Amino acid sequence: MAMQKHFDIRDCHQRSITALGFHTARREFLTGFEDGMIKWWDLDSGHLSQSAAEHSGMVTNFLYWTETKLVFSSSNDGTLIVWTSGAVVLDKIRLGSPIFSISINLRRRLLVCGFKKHFTIYPLDEQKTCGHVINLKKSSSDYQHTDIVSCIVSLDSQIYTVGYDRKLLIFDTYQTPDKICLRVVHSNPRAHDAGITHLLLVRERESTRFLTGSFDRTVCVWSQDGKLIQRLQQFTGEITGMCYVPSLKTVWITCGNGQPLVLDPRSGDIISNFLDTFLSYEDSPQIKKLLCLPETSHVIGSTRNQVVVWKYHNAGCVTILHAKHPLECLSYTGKKLLLLFTGDSSGIVEKWKRNDLSPFTYSKESYNMEDTRPERRGLRYLLRKQITEQIKRPQSRIQRPGTAGVLRKGIILNNQRPPTSQKTFCGYTKSLFSNEMDMLVMATESGDIYLWEFDDSISGPFQEGSFSLDDEQHLMEEDETLLPQFAMTENSLNLEKSGGLINKHLAGFTCKKVLAGHVKAVTALVVVGKESGFSTVYLLSGGWDRRLCVWDLLTCTLIESFSRPEMDHWNEQRETACDGVIMDMCFCPKRKEFAYSSSDGNIYIRQFGAVSSEMILVNILRGHEAEVTSVVWHNLRDKWITGSEDGTIRIWSEEGAQCERILHTKGVIMCICIDQINGCIAAGVHDTIRVYDPDTLLQVQCNVGHTDVIRCIVHIPEIKQYASVSWDRTVRLWKAYYKANNQYGSKA
Repeated sequence: MAMQKHFDIRDCHQRSITALGFHTARREFLTGFEDGMIKWWDLDSGHLSQSAAEHSGMVTNFLYWTETKLVFSSSNDGTLIVWTSGAVVLDKIRLGSPIFSISINLRRRLLVCGFKKHFTIYPLDEQKTCGHVINLKKSSSDYQHTDIVSCIVSLDSQIYTVGYDRKLLIFDTYQTPDKICLRVVHSNPRAHDAGITHLLLVRERESTRFLTGSFDRTVCVWSQDGKLIQRLQQFTGEITGMCYVPSLKTVWITCGNGQPLVLDPRSGDIISNFLDTFLSYEDSPQIKKLLCLPETSHVIGSTRNQVVVWKYHNAGCVTILHAKHPLECLSYTGKKLLLLFTGDSSGIVEKWKRNDLSPFTYSKESYNMEDTRPERRGLRYLLRKQITEQIKRPQSRIQRPGTAGVLRKGIILNNQRPPTSQKTFCGYTKSLFSNEMDMLVMATESGDIYLWEFDDSISGPFQEGSFSLDDEQHLMEEDETLLPQFAMTENSLNLEKSGGLINKHLAGFTCKKVLAGHVKAVTALVVVGKESGFSTVYLLSGGWDRRLCVWDLLTCTLIESFSRPEMDHWNEQRETACDGVIMDMCFCPKRKEFAYSSSDGNIYIRQFGAVSSEMILVNILRGHEAEVTSVVWHNLRDKWITGSEDGTIRIWSEEGAQCERILHTKGVIMCICIDQINGCIAAGVHDTIRVYDPDTLLQVQCNVGHTDVIRCIVHIPEIKQYASVSWDRTVRLWKAYYKANNQYGSKA
């Protein structure tokens, strides 16, 4: 979620904060206090702008009238004050009874005030022709409440009221020649088991709902006509504050916890654990009141005498997923369902499925390699059985303080990785998902490659009409401003309910085969499918042993272990593809070539073939001054893109013979990903994702949130997000950069 703490104000006043308000036109927010004091604060800096003490009792509410840019304040001293800009009193109206709630009905041009045991509507008169901003003589009251009217909401011609008497009432307004009258259209005398403290309007394009919070520690979701949709009971205390954030389509709730809880009103799920908004503020004081400024997407929370302001950040983390161990690799499939796959340093694969009704939450299934008994394949398997001592994965120079190099002098990149429990199985290093094979390919530090497949023994085909990511993408394209807070329709439930057929992506997940062809860590994987014109699906692997292996994924057999054709006699270098270890690899479908980067600072480009004689060396790209950690093919620009520990991203010509441009990032490049929609270059620079425009090479987006090295980034065009994994044990999803007038839109 892209809400981050903006600032806080401590010790606002000697007395407690009792009301929060805002003035959008002046970019100010207001705090009302127990002793009647009102203070205006600058929304951007948090500096005090104005203060006034016109009320003699506790300030109970603020209301901003957008059309006239006036602010109403109410108090239990029975006065209603109308403020203009600069904290100037335009009107002071004595209503005679404590005012507990106020609302404006724009359709009827009414001010609605809630008192004890009744509420009253007043026609608005901004010109003060009757002497005040409201017409006291044409007022109308209703006395169906038997206790304090705590909240009032107006929608179109209707007025919704709740109170400490547990009632939820809906009134329709109509006009006579003399005055505007009220008519009850719905009455629920027992909406809650205790007094109702809050009433919140949640108005979205697809639906309109109301939420009520109560002293009974529950939140209820109501339809527009007052029917109960859902009762949420997972709260530990009475509901003291609620606000709706339209830009994210979430509801913030305070109920005695240290921080607000975040509710997705579409699913009814508490999604706080999937957000990083409150991760760093566990010890902050308990928030009691909440207010959202819909025009600016700020959220204001208050304690007894402190204010905290959160601000929407377009480049902030949308969703955070927590793992138990440092994460090394990431892949995904958008085939009907969105599934993420992560591999960690302890040898655990985790499958993350995004929940149907909430775009923020994911369910997780973990698979330990030690719990499976896969069949081993590969000519090297017999040799590996004779090895009694496990071969350790060589350290990259970014982990070796003594050989870090002068290029990164003064940069702290040699932090030790978090300790993990000692296990016999080595961790994962690289992963990819083959949509053609419906298979997850995972490489390990030990040199083995594990093939994970879905258990299709109880699966069936998709039902026609079931909701897919393609349908969702169509919905998202209708309104770009709502990304990434799109809504999924209830048709997605058909995946689990129709005809008893379960899609195999929802069934089990198991490792059936192990490809044993390397003797050291495998760090580079490429799948070459039939769409490239070949008769089978090939897997090309490379790693720390400097070898290239070609596998047939259909038969799970080793076809070729690359050897240099020019060495027709035995030589210890005959099966090495480069002078250094292989760091990364990429396949170019257009040219039917593959490139692999090396720790020797070079990138090697070869023609793809199933035998060594066909893997002709096309070019060697030289220019980087340190290990080349990443190589990708920019399919929208037909360029090779490489990133290195020397802090540069280089853009090469299509044939790779010439370096055309150099981008300096001032940090070690850990991974690179190409945005498949707009062609931007997303680079993992230590713990930050930096997105660069391919035309100007200017940074257009910066995603900050990870606290350790980013190991992998993928672009998920189906939901227009980037996903990243890090040694900080988290998966984070970010809103992808949106480039207006995208010239690649039709091609993407």
